[in-house]
Amino acid sequence: MRFLTLLASVLWLAGCAAHAQTLPDVFPQIPEIRPVNHVAKVVLHVVGDYDTHGPQFMYGLSVGQVPTIRVEPGDTIEMTVYNDLPRSKTPPDTVNVHFHGLTVSPNAPGDDVLTTLAHPGDVLHYRVHIPATQEPGLYWYHPHAMPETYWQVSYGMSGAIVVEGLQRHFPALAGMKERIIVLRDVPTIGGMFDDLDDVTPAQLHRRANGAKVTGPACRPETNLQPTFNREARAVVGIAPGERQFFRVVNASAARYFDLAVPGENLQLVAMDGVALDAYPGQRRSQVVPDVALPPGARAEFIVTGLGHPSLLVSKCFNAGSGGDADPGVVLADLRDPGYAQAAITGSPTPSPGPDVTYAPVDLTVGQALPDNTMSHPAPAPAAHRRVVLSEDGTNFLINGMAFMMGGPPMFVARSGTVEEWDIDNKTDEVHAFHVHQVHFLLLATDGRDPGYRRWLDTVNVPPRTRRPDGTYAPGSVRILVDFRDPIARGTFVFHCHILDHEDHGMMATIRVI
Repeated sequence: MRFLTLLASVLWLAGCAAHAQTLPDVFPQIPEIRPVNHVAKVVLHVVGDYDTHGPQFMYGLSVGQVPTIRVEPGDTIEMTVYNDLPRSKTPPDTVNVHFHGLTVSPNAPGDDVLTTLAHPGDVLHYRVHIPATQEPGLYWYHPHAMPETYWQVSYGMSGAIVVEGLQRHFPALAGMKERIIVLRDVPTIGGMFDDLDDVTPAQLHRRANGAKVTGPACRPETNLQPTFNREARAVVGIAPGERQFFRVVNASAARYFDLAVPGENLQLVAMDGVALDAYPGQRRSQVVPDVALPPGARAEFIVTGLGHPSLLVSKCFNAGSGGDADPGVVLADLRDPGYAQAAITGSPTPSPGPDVTYAPVDLTVGQALPDNTMSHPAPAPAAHRRVVLSEDGTNFLINGMAFMMGGPPMFVARSGTVEEWDIDNKTDEVHAFHVHQVHFLLLATDGRDPGYRRWLDTVNVPPRTRRPDGTYAPGSVRILVDFRDPIARGTFVFHCHILDHEDHGMMATIRVI
């Protein structure tokens, strides 16, 4: 019987080369939920996963296969979340959900992370209305129950949200194969769920991220496994010369991914759910050698198949002398479908091949999208704020304070305005600054204009630098925060999206009135 099975396998593999077009797609797919009568209904259970020893979303009967939610502008997401975790003496056992990047209401039953919370045995009911003016693009959802966010997101409690319509902006995308890619960095240390009563999120992080960056080099790490749609090393079938549309979420709790295909440039078309040309006067796309994604960020770009096996990699990211080590890693093999199956049977790692640059796609502007505030030039700022990121050895701080639930807002902003924020980093590690409900324009990094105006919801704030006299200059970014959309009225948070930093205090609230 074994001989017959082996013979059948050999004959099947031999036929793959001759009949590549008949091969099934080897890409690791994610289940999808689409709206019915403009309502996308999602039911998730939060359970303990004894394979990963951590908490996980269960969708249907599948643990960990968290669905992608596809909606159109004007649709509604109705999400029901059952907290089926066992009660523990020392939580983390409470949950909620944040709809990251969407311009939606911060008030319950919408995207409220401050007062909506489920303890074991509780049920949450979310109703998140996607405005008709929502920018089409890639967003995501994940827990946001402080101080448990790092622990829960680390183990993969997250899913993608696609707001359809980007192809109306760029008609060339409509004919391309789309790849939804969720990158995570899952702890490989065992016993976390078994020892739920004894281990805190802080202890988990110290055990999982002990390595530090020493100079520009990244040291190997042993306690975290980067995954591509839950696979340690995926296979993507792409024919030579074929263009595919990659839509990538960095859903890790703390890791930076610096994405590249050695031997090829990438054609970037959107960041953090917003097309590059959404702001007036900007280019429709940008040809880049790599795309660095802080935790929480998204990138949407076009990849062209090379004439030989190639790789999707994350390059080493230097997070500063005080940052966690993010060494380079191979995320996926990019192979012609005719021999994509060979990767599954253990073929050696291909060499990157010679440098090749393909002509970018002509992303001709098509049908006009619904009018929104991001499509209009930003007015003069109504206020100037300074946000200082620091550490005191125990907590991570904003303006000298650690976050306290129920405390007063740090800032009060007026709806209909924009504000200029200077964010200073007085630490030795990079921070990933994120604002809920709204997007912002990056104006400068360490005083240097980036040369473009691009809407983001997450941005890197570089670490401090040592001056010749021995003093330190803080790393800095200047952003223009957009509060013009009235849907963002309410109280919400801004924080570092390196989530153990958030859990240990680097978060604050803002009230928009």
